[in-house]
Amino acid sequence: MLVKNQIFKIIYLISVSFLFCSHSYSSNIKKDSIMLENYLNSIKNMSFIFEQNDKNNKKETGWMILQKPDKLRIEYKGENDLIIIANTSYLVLYKAKDDIITSLSNIGPWNLLTKEDIKITTDSSDKTANVFLQTTKKFSIKENNYISYDIYMKDEENKFTLAVLLLASLNPFKIEGWEISNNADQVIVKVNKILKFNEKIINPGMFLLSEKNRKNGNVWLSPFEKKEIMRKPQYRN
Repeated sequence: MLVKNQIFKIIYLISVSFLFCSHSYSSNIKKDSIMLENYLNSIKNMSFIFEQNDKNNKKETGWMILQKPDKLRIEYKGENDLIIIANTSYLVLYKAKDDIITSLSNIGPWNLLTKEDIKITTDSSDKTANVFLQTTKKFSIKENNYISYDIYMKDEENKFTLAVLLLASLNPFKIEGWEISNNADQVIVKVNKILKFNEKIINPGMFLLSEKNRKNGNVWLSPFEKKEIMRKPQYRN
């Protein structure tokens, strides 16, 4: 859920500007990698509200729901009509008002949350791993302890090129957000509220976009209040 396109304005990062003005302390990268790996593999499904900021400080509120393997749905509050849906073999960007679909490969930084059997390595030549951890940093803010992970996901050529800066709180361990940067693009996402975490299997229909719902404009599934889209009737000559 980092490449040169709109996908990276998806998902999911918390602002890290404060990382460099806080008290930091030593970190054991091997132990830290196991902690993150165990947490990611404990996720079966998840739903949360997030706050997203881009390089122009444009702020939006969104909702994400995911279920392993490979399923994801994102919607935004307010006028933003973009819906992002990932399934086993593809990722869709849907502009709801114009009823326009763009299909893309389901490979990207969001896979950190949607892939099963996450294996983290500190060796970039390890072909058996799907996440490369470059560095970690532990720090504290107002008596709260955090850890940042500088990690890379595999791209379509199976190379570690998709960079993510992940932030998690400690005691208990919990992902707080992440940052995705790629050339001119930067997206910072902060997880504001977790709605569900492994409570039950999510209806697979949440990760589909039916033609019927597209035609009648009833496309929203998020907890945000959004009106159905009024489609103009189409007439045949």
